[in-house]
Amino acid sequence: MATIRIQNFGPIKDTGLIQLSEIMLIIGRQSSGKSTFMKVLCHCRWVEKRIMTRIDNIVQVYTHNRRFATELKQFHRVDEMYFQDNTSIEYDGDVVSISLSGKNSNAKITRKNETWGNRYNTKISYIPAERNLVSAVRNINSAYKTDDRDVLFNFILEWNEYRRDFTKNRQLNLSLTNNFKYYDEDGQDYIVLPNGNPITSFFASSGVQSIMPIDVISEKTVNVVGNVTKYSVDDLMSRMIEILDKNKETEPTEELSKTMESMREYMKYKSAQLFIEEPEQNLYPDAQRTLILNLVRRIKKAQTTANKQSMLMLTTHSPYVLSVLNALIADAAAKKQKPDDDRLNEIIDESTLLPVEAYSAYYINKDGVFEDIKDLEIPMFSGIDLDCVSDWVDEHISRINDILYSE
Repeated sequence: MATIRIQNFGPIKDTGLIQLSEIMLIIGRQSSGKSTFMKVLCHCRWVEKRIMTRIDNIVQVYTHNRRFATELKQFHRVDEMYFQDNTSIEYDGDVVSISLSGKNSNAKITRKNETWGNRYNTKISYIPAERNLVSAVRNINSAYKTDDRDVLFNFILEWNEYRRDFTKNRQLNLSLTNNFKYYDEDGQDYIVLPNGNPITSFFASSGVQSIMPIDVISEKTVNVVGNVTKYSVDDLMSRMIEILDKNKETEPTEELSKTMESMREYMKYKSAQLFIEEPEQNLYPDAQRTLILNLVRRIKKAQTTANKQSMLMLTTHSPYVLSVLNALIADAAAKKQKPDDDRLNEIIDESTLLPVEAYSAYYINKDGVFEDIKDLEIPMFSGIDLDCVSDWVDEHISRINDILYSE
């Protein structure tokens, strides 16, 4: 199981040792470090993916000239001031270990010999909070200008590629309680309303604009698992040259054929990893429930398709997101305790059923320290830290009532 620990990085004081699980939830107040943690983890997973799928010695690239930190800052929009003299990032992945200490140091990356033979390709998608820009801003792909390829630029590129899969004859059901559908036609996004009439996404509600990219990208990301990744002609030629160069002293016969087959296997996606900021944006509670269930369903589908662990990581302020995950944990606990009880079959949806161990959640307190909020005895996530307003409401109303009814 992969782990990560981050200390003294931006708003984060100490995460403690975090074990990665299939479904991960991070909660906390604004600017507490939720997205910061997710960005660092996503970057570590991305660097590991590159190392796993490259033939050349790319490890050396990320251990010199501050390349690891530079790409983290550039792609994920992380400020230089986040790096401090006592900053520490320790990532122990599936096949590599990454460590970074201090403000201006290079990362240390080590291949894990015991698991290197099990390396694999994974599809990683990061869906930022600014996702509704693809609907709210006309021609966002040409309107958004940046000197560097950052997370938003990459998101727009993915969006423009993935939406083409859903056409007028192959519409995607959106994770809304009413019957909303999505399709692309000649580069224009359409939302089919419950009455069957299509409108462009520019005129759709903010909730529809927010959920549309999540559904499209997560559905496509999961569906590529089991398939060989697409490469540009230049990239494929580069890889062919690398292989031929390694075999320059031998005839390109059976040995080369085995090398090509091995490369094909590494190029095949074996898992999906989704990083989503605040999935509840602009959504009514029942739509939040439907979305979370569909996301978990997609992760399970990816796990079933391939033999490597897929992952869904969410940041949230929503008690409803936490409650839906608690319901799924209850499903898992009940199925484990009474696997042969047929009554559970009427309640539990097998398509969203994952083991209790698949779920983890953390709260970032005011000091920037992560707290594990999963109770292993019940089991469930504690929602106390999300429901900090109820006590204030009760006390406030009580004081008002004392004045109104004291006589």
